[in-house]
Amino acid sequence: MKVLFRIFCALVLLALVACDLMREKNDPVVVSVGDSKLYLSDIHKQAPQWDSWTDRERLAFLERWIDEETMFQEAQQRGIDQDPVLSMQIEQTVRKMVVDRLMQSFEDTMVVSDAERIDYYNAHKEEYLRGKTLVSGAQMFFKDWTSADTYYKGHKSLDYDSLPAAHYLIKKIEPFDSLAESPDSCMIADIREVTVGKLSPMKVCSGALKMVVVTQKLDSADVLPYDEVAETVATQAWLEHRKAVRERLKKEWKMSRPIFSQTDVFSKKDK
Repeated sequence: MKVLFRIFCALVLLALVACDLMREKNDPVVVSVGDSKLYLSDIHKQAPQWDSWTDRERLAFLERWIDEETMFQEAQQRGIDQDPVLSMQIEQTVRKMVVDRLMQSFEDTMVVSDAERIDYYNAHKEEYLRGKTLVSGAQMFFKDWTSADTYYKGHKSLDYDSLPAAHYLIKKIEPFDSLAESPDSCMIADIREVTVGKLSPMKVCSGALKMVVVTQKLDSADVLPYDEVAETVATQAWLEHRKAVRERLKKEWKMSRPIFSQTDVFSKKDK
């Protein structure tokens, strides 16, 4: 009986050796450290870009693997892998990875509709403020006081919602668009206080007689248009959607399982 058992064990050993030889023929060992072997198929799993790498890059990868494997074997010899604190940390890491993989399987199919994005934008407009005051308009230059005074008297009651048109009394018009600071601090000391749509009185600044009109002012508290923040909104709406889905799933999964809580573990002070 013992002879038959030994023969059986020998046959199993030969079969395992034959399998290893067959594998190494189709899947060669690239490098080994002690009894640990790194097969070509293992490399392709760890580094899918292996075939496109240069010899220098391949060598660097193998050197890193040898270093890590050597230190891992040394740690095993010293019994580090049996440390209870490390075992607990490994278990916690594995639990987190498993949970993350589970949630990822749901997140890969999550789609946020355009309507949901717009709803998120409308509900969170305070997150999309412009952040600074911007002004648009024009400076108008005049050749003399008579021309400037005549133009001002004829146009001071108008409300400008667009750039002033060319006029025979105006020497030159210089438009400005979306400026975060005054086009001329002599004419407009503070863009946050300027009146929109009204001509400023004529004034000599930097040797030139001119007027200024601001046709549009976007205050720092103005909400950016949806089109300007659509990409950011899409990301934030997706994160909000993911959060809601996670909470719903956790609630469903907890409801389907018996859960017992021992409240006696808390001190009376904490209750």
